[in-house]
Amino acid sequence: MHQLHRRAWLTVPLLVTACFSNVVVLSPKAEGVKIVRESDKPLRCEVRGKISGTSRSADEKEAKSGAENDIRNQAAEPDANFALVEAERHGPVGTSSQLDYFLGGKALFCQTEEMEATADKAEAEARDKREQEESAQKEKEAEEKAAAAKDKKAGKK
Repeated sequence: MHQLHRRAWLTVPLLVTACFSNVVVLSPKAEGVKIVRESDKPLRCEVRGKISGTSRSADEKEAKSGAENDIRNQAAEPDANFALVEAERHGPVGTSSQLDYFLGGKALFCQTEEMEATADKAEAEARDKREQEESAQKEKEAEEKAAAAKDKKAGKK
């Protein structure tokens, strides 16, 4: 019986700690969302909404990682590609060994240099294709005009 009580005293604290732990995992949709601060965010951005991320763990790095995952998950919902962190707080949960981590900010959809380069390339390709089509059309019209003139000349003889 004494052994059973001893096991209970060892098991209960582990279960209680596990119950308080709440580390958020990153969703596949949020893998492309980048966390930035005001000083390193891209210039051309559209705000998609306010977001916040929270997490709880006995390990501070794990709690922060969970909060970052949470804020990235929330930014991914309105199809943002950046999560701008404007507020960051963390601290102990009561007298437990758990830490709460909070990140607050905005979901942003930003035009990055890579996106601009891709758009410029696509625009240039579309322009080249349009110019080739116009050139081909003018050449076809010139050939038809020459053929009509030849037919007209042959009809007069």
